[in-house]
Amino acid sequence: MGVFDNYVLNENDEIVENQWIEWDHFMIPNNPQSIRTIMRKIMAMSGHCLICTSLDGCYLLDRKRPPQPLHLNCDCKKKNINHSQLVYNSESVLPIVKLTNYVLKNNKDSKGKRGIFESLGFSIKNAYELQGILEHQAISNYIKGEYVLKKLDKFGQRLAIPINISGHLFYSGWLLCPEVK
Repeated sequence: MGVFDNYVLNENDEIVENQWIEWDHFMIPNNPQSIRTIMRKIMAMSGHCLICTSLDGCYLLDRKRPPQPLHLNCDCKKKNINHSQLVYNSESVLPIVKLTNYVLKNNKDSKGKRGIFESLGFSIKNAYELQGILEHQAISNYIKGEYVLKKLDKFGQRLAIPINISGHLFYSGWLLCPEVK
């Protein structure tokens, strides 16, 4: 660990102590995904909460996380992580089919998203460019702690992350997944 790993710049460019944690529920591996899924099902059969196990291995700002304990008999703990671990192990993944088969396909199926992105100059022809922009801004803003907690269920924690395209700010939905590297 480096000398400065416990310090980061906040949204006001002030040096503050790193406040990232990893959500920890014992016996749930972060990868491979197939083993993780099996272990979550086994743990659920023995009474463990699927919501808790969905969060295992996820990184969150301590001040921007679901409450602990989540419920009576909650086994979850939080582990402090250093900022370099957060940066190294975090990534954003947006499958191109989400853009080509949904968001940019037709306005009816995309619930109006196609029209929004077309007004910003994007079409199915430059879906890969849009994918790169969204992934880059999502990971950059997430690492800065710029996210809003949304729905939490057995599938995981959803985040709304701000995205700025050509001066237009909107929030994009992402599913928080455990570190996998």
